[in-house]
Amino acid sequence: MFKIAILALIDFENWNNQKSLSMGGASGVIKSILPYLKADNIYLMGITSEKKNLYKEIYFDENIFIVPILHVPRGSKLPVRFHAFCHSRIINSILKKYNISSVYSHAEEISFWIKSGPHILYHMHGSTNALVKAKNKLFRNKFFQYFWEYVRKKNIQKATKIVAIDPLCYNLIKKQNAEGKTILLPNFVDTKVFFQDDTPSKLLEHINEKILLFIGRLEEVKGLELFIDTIVEIDKRESGSWKGVFVGRGTYESVIQKYISDKSASHLFHFTGPVFEQDELRKIYNRASILMISSHFEGIPMVILESLACGTPVISTNVGGVKDIIADNKMCFVNDQRDPTEFVDIIQSIIIKKSAPIEEFKYSSSKAAVIINKILRN
Repeated sequence: MFKIAILALIDFENWNNQKSLSMGGASGVIKSILPYLKADNIYLMGITSEKKNLYKEIYFDENIFIVPILHVPRGSKLPVRFHAFCHSRIINSILKKYNISSVYSHAEEISFWIKSGPHILYHMHGSTNALVKAKNKLFRNKFFQYFWEYVRKKNIQKATKIVAIDPLCYNLIKKQNAEGKTILLPNFVDTKVFFQDDTPSKLLEHINEKILLFIGRLEEVKGLELFIDTIVEIDKRESGSWKGVFVGRGTYESVIQKYISDKSASHLFHFTGPVFEQDELRKIYNRASILMISSHFEGIPMVILESLACGTPVISTNVGGVKDIIADNKMCFVNDQRDPTEFVDIIQSIIIKKSAPIEEFKYSSSKAAVIINKILRN
């Protein structure tokens, strides 16, 4: 039998509800590709806040099962990555127990410990050191960043194959002389889930203004002050015409709430909280006028691809592979400067062009799955 283990720092048990410990790009990538993976059994190996569920096999869907391999107490002040690295030595016995043929790793801290055995497909989600903007500032110091680079280097060396999502990742891999086993494959979304849809979102039905949308974790690395300043600037030009909508949660929420309050701009913003249901996210994307990425660091954000699949334009800072791979100055625009006035200039030009026809969507998970299934089966 052909069996796949997907490793990720994801709370798979609570994937679609408010109890989830995890949000982020890896989660979106796995959700998008999972329906298209071909195997006799697929095991989702991630984190859990319920210690009693550790190592239990939990039915998910048809041939897919959840096996929590890491316990992360809810409210823990230590980063999930720290828990993962310190408690993942057991991964070899788990892979052996389930007779895993191939590992699809989205978690360097877990696959670091894998010894000889299954083939490993390492999906690199970005070139930036994961600890540069760690929530706990203690883990941003040079030692931890150096050690995390060491962990990533070992993943590159031991992987059978590597997915690099952008040229920055590819160049980093090239420095390890591993480009021969690497494929450049941008992130992807399930176009059976994200598509143009006129169904209204109940979360936004009270909003009549045009919407500048942010979806993601409310964290410092997302540069949300720029998002706020952009709405404040556009309101000066088009008073009462725009609303900034935040979809997500995070440790930085109180900071940006205060930033908004200090600008006396609370009436210009709406916070929905996190949304885990993909059908609802599709409705939100379709209702929005533009999605904005204000981040300091990214790879290829899943939210950009989801938005484009729904026909909603995107404006982004120059991060990761957005400019090199996705930006086309038709539906996806990149601004090199973190200047809200320049962002507003582009936004106003996008609104004029939004009626332009949408070309065939290039980043569908069904197309990517052909490549990934081939790699996993070696």
